[in-house]
Amino acid sequence: MGKPQAPRKNLYCLLWAIPYLLCGVFSRLLNDPVSHAVFVWLPPGVAVGAYLLTQRRNWSLLLAAFFCAQLALTSFTRGQPATALVFAITASLSSLLAAWTVQRLSPREGGVGLVAALLAGAVAGAGLSALLGGGWLWLTQEAHALVRLRTWVAAYLAGILILAPALTVWAHFRPRRSGGPRRRDLVLGVCAYVGLIVTTFMTFDGDMIKNLPYVVTFELTYLPLVFAVLTALVWGPLGGTLAVITLTLMALYQSAQGEGPFVEANDHWHVLLATQVYLVVTALLILLVNTLRGARAQELENALQWRGRFDLALAGSHQLMYRYNPFDGSLELAGDLQGAFGMPADAIPNLDALLALAHPDDRARLTLHWAARRAGAQDRTPLLFRVAHADGGWRVVSDRGSPLEDFDGSVAVVAGMWRLGEVEQADVN
Repeated sequence: MGKPQAPRKNLYCLLWAIPYLLCGVFSRLLNDPVSHAVFVWLPPGVAVGAYLLTQRRNWSLLLAAFFCAQLALTSFTRGQPATALVFAITASLSSLLAAWTVQRLSPREGGVGLVAALLAGAVAGAGLSALLGGGWLWLTQEAHALVRLRTWVAAYLAGILILAPALTVWAHFRPRRSGGPRRRDLVLGVCAYVGLIVTTFMTFDGDMIKNLPYVVTFELTYLPLVFAVLTALVWGPLGGTLAVITLTLMALYQSAQGEGPFVEANDHWHVLLATQVYLVVTALLILLVNTLRGARAQELENALQWRGRFDLALAGSHQLMYRYNPFDGSLELAGDLQGAFGMPADAIPNLDALLALAHPDDRARLTLHWAARRAGAQDRTPLLFRVAHADGGWRVVSDRGSPLEDFDGSVAVVAGMWRLGEVEQADVN
């Protein structure tokens, strides 16, 4: 037998350089043409999202693709080979460090720990990027170095926290053959999303807020957050990421025009920096909402799967499980009641319904049996009785159960199993 072949690398990973370049070109349009300060920088989000969606053995290809893409971006905008090379190395290594940190710290079950891991990875990548890039600027004694460093971390954090979760969420989306959102959820989601668009336009439009006091215009910035959270709650992670992307594009576009609540007369570019911080807070909020909602949905799915396996086990063993509440008299049955008695699941909601379906010769014994259970009797002797079957005849049932006491000695609940026997063919009447 020959040696096992090593896993082959997927060359399609190189295609991640295309969205990286597109986001880089868009971000460069919003930079300061004089100081080259980076106020908006979305490519790190593409890079980190690509690393998280790609197997480790293909990371070297991604590193090469992002290095070449960043080298092309910096060379085109600055025309300085040494600076372009340093920035390409800086961007490649910082994104790799951010993704490695997220994978290293992210728990397998996700949850809030995933949000903390993503934030830690973004901070680690931004720190390395600022350290290497800032060190190069200090060595070359470039002008406006402090302005560049002031915006570097904010732009890097925003790029990762906005795009990386969006890419991972949409990459894991799988359309279903049937189902989908209910009509009510669809309408509520559309209303919330439209409210997000309207409030964002009103908040960041200069003509609409110029006559309002500054306190009012600043408070209006909370309205898009409310509708973004509502969209995430109704439509789930896909809706949350859609809300973040929409808010990002609208806020950045209008802020770049010198509009919005963050405009300062003496510092034209401060508006983009403040908008970046605003978007970082929004992205973290929506990411937390998506994570908590996803964790709850996963727990519900696990509970449904467990219930399905439990029902199959009951059906396979020809048993039913019951739980009787002595306080309200309710009787809960779990298992295949349709197969056992030919009845729906809610056909025996209490003891009165059970006695009505029991064989006339067994009702007296069944009444005494349950009276003793309510009184706390611990007699575990099986009780045989018969229940009418919908198709005719009587299903023989063996009751095995006992009362469970509360902390004060009173009966809290009576629980047990019904072992199903054969159906005795007889005239039910």
